[in-house]
Amino acid sequence: MITFAREYALDVYSQNGENGIIAECIRRLGVVVDGRCVEIGGNDGFYCSNTAPLLLDGVSFSGLFIEADPDLCQRCVENWKDSPNVRVHCAIVDGENVNAFVDDECDVFSTDTDGADYEIFKGLEAKPKICIVEIDSSLPPGDEGFNEDGGASYRTMVELGVSKGYFLLCHTGNLVLVRNDFRHLFPEIVGEGLENSELYFKRDWLAAKAMEA
Repeated sequence: MITFAREYALDVYSQNGENGIIAECIRRLGVVVDGRCVEIGGNDGFYCSNTAPLLLDGVSFSGLFIEADPDLCQRCVENWKDSPNVRVHCAIVDGENVNAFVDDECDVFSTDTDGADYEIFKGLEAKPKICIVEIDSSLPPGDEGFNEDGGASYRTMVELGVSKGYFLLCHTGNLVLVRNDFRHLFPEIVGEGLENSELYFKRDWLAAKAMEA
């Protein structure tokens, strides 16, 4: 919900408060030892990263960054070369091969590929506790479908999340989804974010689009 995002949003490396939101989720779920995370679209391992703070000293997570761009991937390797708990892989991920990189041990899953995220999330067989999935937030929350690059609308991705056994925690520009068996830990969450999207969707994304037009 918008109120949840406002209360817990904090950027260490993320773009729209995801680091703080994830930290609160981890606190409530109790995933403080031997957690695992996967970030698809890992960039250099820090830039706009949703998972990097989980891998720093003092946090007991291991992680995998997957980046399609070879130069960025090499920078990611260099940035994390002294961290034995971090792996980096150069690959283009889609709905067909995502399960080669993500298994049932994954606690936090993030995908930001500027287009393939719906198919990646749809094809994902594992059930991470927390999923951060990119959408096209410039599309109104009631719209169904995709943009010209394959980016999914808010409604389309929420519906997919619900069908896969997740509830919408908040919208930051990305969707933050949590597995249904943990919903009792988030008593402030109301509805599914579909018929009550006004409680979830940050409409300043639409305002930004209007200003660009």
